[in-house]
Amino acid sequence: MRKMDRVEWEDVQGIVLSGYGELKRSAYLLWRFQSGNLPRKKEWLFDLTRRLTPSQPGPSSNTQPARNLALTASGLRHLGVDQSTLNSFSFEFLEGMAPARARGAPIPRRTNILGDLEDSSPEYWHWGGWNEETREIDGLLMLFAEETGINQLIQAEMTAMADIVDGEPIVLSGQLFPKEREHFGFEDGFSQPKIEGRPKKSKGANSKNGKSEIKPNAEVKAGEFLLGYENERKARVTNGHDRDIRRNGTYLVFRQLEQDVPAFNTFVCDVAKKIGETDKWVAARLLGRGMDGEPLIVEKPNGSEEDAKNNFLYYYEDRAGLRCPIGAHIRRANPRDSLGPDPETALHLSKMHRIIRRGRPYGERWEPNGANGHGDKAERGMLFIALNADIAGQFEMIQHSWINNPHFNGLYTGTDPISHFPDGEGITIQSRPSNLRVDRAKPFVTVRGGAYFFLPGLRALRDIAAPA
Repeated sequence: MRKMDRVEWEDVQGIVLSGYGELKRSAYLLWRFQSGNLPRKKEWLFDLTRRLTPSQPGPSSNTQPARNLALTASGLRHLGVDQSTLNSFSFEFLEGMAPARARGAPIPRRTNILGDLEDSSPEYWHWGGWNEETREIDGLLMLFAEETGINQLIQAEMTAMADIVDGEPIVLSGQLFPKEREHFGFEDGFSQPKIEGRPKKSKGANSKNGKSEIKPNAEVKAGEFLLGYENERKARVTNGHDRDIRRNGTYLVFRQLEQDVPAFNTFVCDVAKKIGETDKWVAARLLGRGMDGEPLIVEKPNGSEEDAKNNFLYYYEDRAGLRCPIGAHIRRANPRDSLGPDPETALHLSKMHRIIRRGRPYGERWEPNGANGHGDKAERGMLFIALNADIAGQFEMIQHSWINNPHFNGLYTGTDPISHFPDGEGITIQSRPSNLRVDRAKPFVTVRGGAYFFLPGLRALRDIAAPA
């Protein structure tokens, strides 16, 4: 048996292993570099690397502010990375999430793959889209702090970069609500992949009586998330050089997803009345979990709360979708053992398409009748972050082949019910004696911005920052 790679966690940025749950407030700074002045940009980057948070911080880090940096292909160019080095990165990263579209030209292939059409078209994005004034983004600085410290952290980092950025950075503010509930009311953050070789927590920290109920083959190889390590295909992305700037890095997908909470609530209520069920029953069938995060597939959870909400399969427990509808969001986003010639093969194949999610809600909570002063008019949604070593084979494959696919796992119609894709079709809920089909007039989610970034290892950032 081949010895497992030791992951150099001390060189990996902290967001790969942690969502910084103790730090409830966050800010995401997006900017464009000024042209020229490479020495000053490198000086700024070198200074910043000393403040970035690694995946193995000190013991007092839980309440200390955290910082992580990601760069687009254009951002790497601004920092002096040559084209031959850039050519080693994936085509998806180099092309970007929203490739430029000339007036009258066909919609770019990548835009179609992601389903960024109609109201979610890059034509209407606030940043990263086709509008020349808001199109190009060079960097993303992610800041995490306690309630009282976030504004000071934002100001300090904006001051540090003031003389190298073109105009004011875009600042998107995120936060964690109680129980990590997102705006539609569901508890979030479940079913994150467990990376093989990750630092182990103390025995019993997340299990009852010190025993874990993790199912076999639950861990995913580090190469699915970090470049330079073996992935589930027994391959690794590297050029063999010690100073390959891709090593210990990962691709970061960042999307601003606006949520129409009143429309979602109205839809759920109308469907519930039509079929004679409760609002919570309908909402749970759209997501695949109850509002408290309990998966519909599990009747009597065993083990720790975390394990109970993550450790379940579909093939033997609910192949027909009578508990958790086949088209429900969590079943599409992670089919587990349900797609393939047999459950074991299907489970292995699904591990090739996992992503780490690190998103957070933005905007104020919706309150009935505008009780918080803004009501339906306030902008709110999810700042979606996905980490993966293969944008095409992970994030894009999930989006195109599972989320947006009306024929997912044998279905005849409909796409992910909690998605931005404007399919114009109904949603099917498996039932006996006949399935329930309900119409969704338009999506409850709209894309407002997005870009593909690379999250380098700390050593690579120091190498990039070295004087030319």
